[in-house]
Amino acid sequence: MFMHSKSEGSYVPATRVVRATKTSPLCENLSALFRKFPAERHYQPQNTILLHGDTADAVYRVISGTVRCCTIDEDGGRQIFSFQKKGDFIGMSDVDAWHFTAEAVDHVIVQSVPRASLEQELAMNFTLRMEMRYLINRLLIKREHQILSLISHKAPQRLLNFLREFATTRSSSGFTVLPMCRRDIADHLGMTTETTSRAFGVLKNSGAIEMTTPDKYRLLD
Repeated sequence: MFMHSKSEGSYVPATRVVRATKTSPLCENLSALFRKFPAERHYQPQNTILLHGDTADAVYRVISGTVRCCTIDEDGGRQIFSFQKKGDFIGMSDVDAWHFTAEAVDHVIVQSVPRASLEQELAMNFTLRMEMRYLINRLLIKREHQILSLISHKAPQRLLNFLREFATTRSSSGFTVLPMCRRDIADHLGMTTETTSRAFGVLKNSGAIEMTTPDKYRLLD
């Protein structure tokens, strides 16, 4: 991790803290359930996959692409609380109605399982219930970490944490391409678009990242 100074434009590298994590379960039972519903849906960039307030009648798995999950307050402010990527599930915690809106960032392919089928399987399959419990627990932990970052880290550190996490979801060991725009990143990290752009500049100038284009980066730390 990195320590930062009081100034948004500077920070001092510190010793990285490595935290041990448990091996993720394979979610074989949930995957088997999705295989019973192999039909895929394709969404073009900016298309809505599910809409806040609509009946939560399915659970989704991302086959490819990136999905932004967001909420919008009464004043029109948007908070993107997650970017779901290949292999991620969407809608696990919703029961009656969607509490958020999910939109395609780029070309997205998803599979879906009817919630009624999921509920029926959960009633009979203890292992599936444990898999769901794990997934929802992981979601809560991720949200807690996001809240902590929003209240305790300045802009460059928030952005660096995001870039690190996003890079781990890509198989390439070289440059990582960001499918989302700067405004999306800003709305995810609780910053303005201008502050996000400045934070990219700080990280680049300090040697934390290398960028060949505005959406292509490589971690150097």
